[in-house]
Order: sequence, then C-alpha cells, then structure tokens
Amino acid sequence: MKFNYKNFSCDTEIYYKDNDIIVRFFDSAKEQEEADIINLVIVDPGYGYLCLKYKGDAALLSGLLNEDVFSSDEHIDAAISFVENLSPTSKNTYTPYHIARIKQTSFIEYNGEY
Repeated sequence: MKFNYKNFSCDTEIYYKDNDIIVRFFDSAKEQEEADIINLVIVDPGYGYLCLKYKGDAALLSGLLNEDVFSSDEHIDAAISFVENLSPTSKNTYTPYHIARIKQTSFIEYNGEY
C-alpha cells in the first residue's frame, strides 16, 4: 500500500495485532532481496513508523518519522490520518498522540565485511 501526500509517495508495511496497528514508511526500491544479503549490505531504515495502540475505549498514537521526509506538521497530519483510516474503530475513539520528528546524526552497523 502506498502513502501519498502532495508530490510525495512511499511504500508502507502494515502490521496488525488485535486492534493495534504499526505502519512502517519506506522506499521499496532501497530494500534488499534475499540474494542481495551477502558480504557488504547497507540496510536502509526507512522513513519511520507510527503505532496505533488501543487501551480500552481510547487509543494512543506514537512513533518516529524522519524530519528530512516528514518536514511539515501537515505531512505528519497526513500520516496520522493514513494510520487512523486503517482502523475501523478510530473515528469514534479519543486518540492523543506524540510523534517524534527525528534527524539521523549517526548510525551503527554490521554489514558482513567486518
């Protein structure tokens, strides 16, 4: 399934557990196939994720989104709406949220070479 906002589009993976939903935002062109996982591999972390978790009659929405991609509040609002529209019960549910807009400053990796 694709997430679209204005001129931006990306792939999503959607994971369900009971009523809870996790959505991962990423570019499928940067994903490796199994045959590619040899020697030097650079794993792309994607653009972030959002998690909608139900607690009784309410829900909580949280997550991390890359600020280089999700650069405006409107873009994040579109991602929130995307996730809420995946849930049949979200329209009548009180759902506070906390979304962290993050910027990559460094990383650690093991890539098979060292």
